[in-house]
Amino acid sequence: MHSYRLSRYASQRLNSLRVPAKVAMQVVTTLLVFSLFLFPNLATAAAPHIYDVPQAGPPGSQTSLVGNGFDPNATLDIYLDSTSVGLVDTDNNGAFGMALKAPTIRQNGLTIQIPKDAVPGQHWITAVERITQLQAQVAFTVWSTTDWGQFHFGPDRTGFNPYETVLSPNTVGNLAVKWQAVKGGGSSSPVLANGVLYVGGFDDTGATLYAFNSDTGAVLWKYAMGNWNWSGTPAVANGVVYVGTDALYALNASTGALLWKYNGGGGTAAVANDVVYYGNQQGLYALNAETGVLLWKHTGSGPLDTPAVANGMVYFGSIDGYVCALNASTGAFVWCYHITGEVYSSPVIVNGVVYFDPGLYALDANTGALLWTATDCGCVDTPAVANGVAYAGNIERWFGVGAYNAATGTLLWKYETESAVLASPAVANGVVYAVDWGNMYALNASTGALLWKYMVGGPYSSPAVDNGMVYVADGNGNFYAFGLPNQQMSEKFSAPERPDPARLTPNWALQPNREVTPPLKK
Repeated sequence: MHSYRLSRYASQRLNSLRVPAKVAMQVVTTLLVFSLFLFPNLATAAAPHIYDVPQAGPPGSQTSLVGNGFDPNATLDIYLDSTSVGLVDTDNNGAFGMALKAPTIRQNGLTIQIPKDAVPGQHWITAVERITQLQAQVAFTVWSTTDWGQFHFGPDRTGFNPYETVLSPNTVGNLAVKWQAVKGGGSSSPVLANGVLYVGGFDDTGATLYAFNSDTGAVLWKYAMGNWNWSGTPAVANGVVYVGTDALYALNASTGALLWKYNGGGGTAAVANDVVYYGNQQGLYALNAETGVLLWKHTGSGPLDTPAVANGMVYFGSIDGYVCALNASTGAFVWCYHITGEVYSSPVIVNGVVYFDPGLYALDANTGALLWTATDCGCVDTPAVANGVAYAGNIERWFGVGAYNAATGTLLWKYETESAVLASPAVANGVVYAVDWGNMYALNASTGALLWKYMVGGPYSSPAVDNGMVYVADGNGNFYAFGLPNQQMSEKFSAPERPDPARLTPNWALQPNREVTPPLKK
């Protein structure tokens, strides 16, 4: 035990025995001097320290604690911000969570679950010894923004942002226009990465990719891609933005500088494992994401929409009514499923199931076997799937949005809109965002109840939702960013202050190394 810890411990014990203060001070002083004389190295012993691995992550992630410099065989209370989340016991060296024989073999450790509704910013993990009150703190950063970096959020095309914490059924009704930009005509769906919004459209020069500051709407740069009036939805990964028109372009995401160009026709790309996949009427391509070198190409009836990538396979729909799966590394055929009609949507892959329109089908992702089809869904665009529910826009049997049990296809609820819902819906934190030809809607994901509505002319893109903001473009060249008014962004959306360890209250019901999940922040 370090000398200053020994003196503190002795003082506490003497006080508990009601030894007179003067006598207790003499005893403590004698112990301190004696320990420094016999063990001079103790005076320079390492101070208590804890580490969390990793030190940052999204809401709902986990971090494992490692610590040293504490007293041997001591019990520590562990806190996330001001909430007690568990106990750990140190070993004979005053450490916990340290590797024994390999980095994956640890003793007396504790894994903390970051709450799913943790607000972005810096949070604090504190360890306090129960007897001596020795303490250490370390910061854990909850990501302030989550990249909606590809069409429908990611390469698996779920349309679901699981990390949104600000907008919810309770707050979304207060959305207002934060900024608006005019960018010419036409529009892709927007994507977001590292505080920059990317959206494709066209102006007098032809197809153009725009990069906006996501907070202010200021144009950071734009890149002209030739005499075309169409641009696929861009995809951003590892500092590169990929966008297709007459060809597939790879641009520096910060500056817009051209890195490489592949002259194989354009399309909306999916990026996964350093490979760019995109489809057009000539086939499906797989390119090296860094160099643009062709890795393989699948020919046949070309995909009509962007492919999806998950679990080592790439999925796509074709003009002749097929949904197919290929080996993502080699392009080798795995399976195809045929329907009557053309497949316009991108496949969506969730929990080993492929969902796609028209009509809303669910297939086994490994075999292509039909699981179910929703007979009442006149759906044509890419569905969104979240928390066991598939959401799809309807344009045939009725206009609106339907929610279907993702395991059975049973209709759970429907909300009828004023006109056809052609754009793919998006889901985040209990809210479904959908657009028809003249309005944008926010619906309760559980009930379908209308929470918010905004009227703007022209067909819309699929929205992107991130960190309290909703981004959407219309077909007339207007781009909108919706957010909560400043007064709505109260302290409930701000990270907590650094807690004082002396004011933290232990949970005496906890047992060492027994973990708990912190309660949701209210």
